[in-house]
Amino acid sequence: MLNFHIIKVDLKSGEVRYRTILTKSGKGIKTKTFRRKQDARTWGNRAVLDSQEYEAKGIKPCTLQFNQLADEYMRWWTGKDHDRVRLVLWWEKRLGQTLLSDITPELIRDTLKPKKSQAPATYNRHLAILSAILDYAILQQEDDSVLEQYIDINPCKRVRSLKVDNKIVRYLSDEEKPRLLKAAKAIGGKFYLKVLMGLATGMRKGELDQLRWNDIDFDKGLAILLDTKNGTPRHTPIPSVIMDELRKHREVGSSLLFPSSIDPNQPFDYRKQWAKCLKAANIINFRWHDLRHDTASTLARDGRTLKEIAEILGHKSLASTDRYTHLSTAHKSQVLNDTMTKSISL
Repeated sequence: MLNFHIIKVDLKSGEVRYRTILTKSGKGIKTKTFRRKQDARTWGNRAVLDSQEYEAKGIKPCTLQFNQLADEYMRWWTGKDHDRVRLVLWWEKRLGQTLLSDITPELIRDTLKPKKSQAPATYNRHLAILSAILDYAILQQEDDSVLEQYIDINPCKRVRSLKVDNKIVRYLSDEEKPRLLKAAKAIGGKFYLKVLMGLATGMRKGELDQLRWNDIDFDKGLAILLDTKNGTPRHTPIPSVIMDELRKHREVGSSLLFPSSIDPNQPFDYRKQWAKCLKAANIINFRWHDLRHDTASTLARDGRTLKEIAEILGHKSLASTDRYTHLSTAHKSQVLNDTMTKSISL
């Protein structure tokens, strides 16, 4: 039978905490610490009552740990998200041997706290991955052929996502772009090529990472992307000036354009080179993904239609491209203003 007792904890700061210890057959199985003794007692009573209710209904308590679930989930998952493995491992490192039934909204919020200092999209991405893993647990719970006890409710549903302002677009100024290209060229090699391709084609980092030499049509100046974010293959034009640089590194076969020096089947991570490049170019608050924004912004300021920009970037909906409308409009307004100021005198 489940029982609990509370101990007083004196912190070095002089503050006091109250720790509830759940025990079964005299053995401690779980603890939680509170600022108020009443909260500690309430939590202990609730845990005992829940345990008694489970026993009365003949429900087995959950014995599955998160790391077991994460391994199951990755064997089951068949998607194309290249970053999912890293994010699942991030959660596995933090929740590890935690029982699924012990993963609460409060625990999730506490674990995600460091991510709040980063971009809201990063916070939401981590939350979405955990939610997907726990949704899989519920799917297993609903399967009558599965004997293991999973969970019935996904606690992520009670954790609010952060608001993301997708209208904010960071692109290079007329002064920044030459500095970035000069710094990238100084680093040289395939890093310079990758920066050029990212800046001139608008391809996503994941698309560039997975690009292979047999995906390049050198005669037509195209990159054939079969594995894209939205699942739709597309042919991305490569400007002739970039094709000239690409031919300097040309290889025959199906190897990656940007392979790792350790494992040629994995893409090289140019994170250090990118940080060095930005520092040398004196550019701040600029991510690799912003190269894609810069491509779209350059096209918009050149008067290209949203449909043309959407087709180049691979947007399924014009709503994703609509954020660049103000740039093309502002450019047209400036052109008209400059011309009419010269021609009309009042």
